[in-house]
Amino acid sequence: MRLITVRTPAGDGKRVADIAFEKGVKEVAINNAEVYRSDEGVTTQDVVNIETATPIAKKFIEALMAAPFYDAASYSFTVRHPEALFGAKPPKEEIHPIVRPTTDVYEELYQFTKVTVSLVGRVFLSSVLLAYGMVEDFIPLVIAGLLFLPYHHHMIGLALGGVIKEWRFFQQAALALLVSTVLIFLAGLCVGLLTKPPLLFEIKGSPLSGALLAAAIGVAAGLGSIDDAGRRELIGLAATAHISIYPAWLGLQVVFGEAGPHKITEHLLSFLINVVTLIFAAIITYAVAGMQGDGIRKFTRGIIANRNA
Repeated sequence: MRLITVRTPAGDGKRVADIAFEKGVKEVAINNAEVYRSDEGVTTQDVVNIETATPIAKKFIEALMAAPFYDAASYSFTVRHPEALFGAKPPKEEIHPIVRPTTDVYEELYQFTKVTVSLVGRVFLSSVLLAYGMVEDFIPLVIAGLLFLPYHHHMIGLALGGVIKEWRFFQQAALALLVSTVLIFLAGLCVGLLTKPPLLFEIKGSPLSGALLAAAIGVAAGLGSIDDAGRRELIGLAATAHISIYPAWLGLQVVFGEAGPHKITEHLLSFLINVVTLIFAAIITYAVAGMQGDGIRKFTRGIIANRNA
């Protein structure tokens, strides 16, 4: 379910309403509003309000952003997810949790892939808990570290960026994945310096079994991110548990030196295979789900052009 508010230049509200009706929206409310800006004085806008099911909202938003009259400088919209919506349709038609609008998924993953001081702190401290839990083979502590480790978002962010061809976002997700991987490795290194061997935690499975699990997790993570009812935090735990243990293990082994070159090579290869497999599984999921990037790319180009003008 979605509540959508679109702000347009005065007189353009009807154009937006026409697109909404074409995509299955049954009712649209249009109001006039005076907008006060510090640099432009007072302007008049049409405010279009729509209440509709999630899949219809996706179709409408993507069609609106791709419309020839849509201008990022004069149009804006917000999308909200209400707790309940009792409108013109029965719950069977109104309450349909998939597929979330591409803009919703993009905005969510954009926040998770933005490298900030908070992200660095959360990743490093969570990885310290993870690495110490691995040293002692204390599973509750390992789980505690994994719960706060935002790692899989970076991989599915890469997948979404590739599908919608938004390369600035793709680069941001790639940077976040690189930074997080290095931080997990450094956390393992630091824990290794402050503790003593042996490393009691054992990574089991072969590269093939790991790749199969990564593919399943990639599909589940992609589906969870496009589903209003998806338990994204639990899927994230599975993804993080399966992949983030490798850089933490490598950091510990740099200090402990217990594993031979063959074992290190095998785990490093498993890590790379798992990451690539998860990303490609998520790419396929997003492509099948119909994630569209035309409007987002158009918006980004418009904003950059207006700033440079």
